[in-house]
Amino acid sequence: METWRRTGASIPDFEFNLLNGETWGSLDAIDGRFTLLNIYRGKWCHQCTRHLQQLDELIPAFAEREVSVVAVSADTRQRAEEFSETLAIRNLRVGYEMPLEKARELGVFVSAQAKEEEMPLFCEPAHFLIRSDHTIFAAWISSCAFARTSPQGILDYVDFIGEKVNKVPRGSA
Repeated sequence: METWRRTGASIPDFEFNLLNGETWGSLDAIDGRFTLLNIYRGKWCHQCTRHLQQLDELIPAFAEREVSVVAVSADTRQRAEEFSETLAIRNLRVGYEMPLEKARELGVFVSAQAKEEEMPLFCEPAHFLIRSDHTIFAAWISSCAFARTSPQGILDYVDFIGEKVNKVPRGSA
């Protein structure tokens, strides 16, 4: 039986390692208003290249709005390091080896390898805006590399909701 999280629900408990040597945990204290969890496909994904570069450039703008940002894929540490170095990531915290069972629990689409350069199983793109009480305030989930929410669009949404952090999230009925 598949499970998924609805907005307003608590994020499941999981963690992954970051390239900077730290660990990110879904139930760690959230510094600020929100954490934006970005799940991306992996090193081979050309759409992820543009997306992560845009997200990296917007980290200072997210920080001004008290939103911390972390990105993760199912890639191994080596693949994540190579991708991060190729993209010249400077600001974005990047993780690796996203637990696939937790991705599925969040409602993230998981795909099987179709090309040699892909991981055997990997996550399709998703974003989760997580409140300081560890509930999901907003979610953007895609079943393919294309037609995903832009980092600027998410930043615009954060501006739109302003200080309405305690309102009932859309999609939670």
